[in-house]
Amino acid sequence: MVYSSGKYKSGIRGAAAGLALSGLLACAPVMDIRGYVFDESVLPQLEIGKTSETDIISIMGSPSTISTLNGGAYYYINSKFVTEAYRAPKEVERRVLAIFFDDEKKIRDLGYYTLEDGKILTIIERTTETQGRQLSVLEQIFGNLGRFESSEGGGISDF
Repeated sequence: MVYSSGKYKSGIRGAAAGLALSGLLACAPVMDIRGYVFDESVLPQLEIGKTSETDIISIMGSPSTISTLNGGAYYYINSKFVTEAYRAPKEVERRVLAIFFDDEKKIRDLGYYTLEDGKILTIIERTTETQGRQLSVLEQIFGNLGRFESSEGGGISDF
């Protein structure tokens, strides 16, 4: 069977166009939503001084994080990340709903925070040196030679 040159060229052009299109689609940004996506229409149900901790669980579901300080708080956290090609994911949106409780486990205050409200923290990796003697590898390996457990006293005795 003989192919005409016109059909062959149009097939190559079609394949090249398909390959180019798939290459462009591979570079399209990927949207990733992480965390608890809460429905903002339920927020009017949360009344300060009236809604209890158990009511919130039934309305909103389990929180992302729970704090136990100063009466406690529930945090519902949601983030949106965009990944482009081979780059690391970048957080483009963050929503945090903070529900603070009083001593009676009723809502004391509500807080709504976004990415702009966040602070970047630098973690300092320091170690605290302890007093004592550093053992070398050989001391660690041979340190227990000659030390046996005594069957009578249950302690360690030197021979």
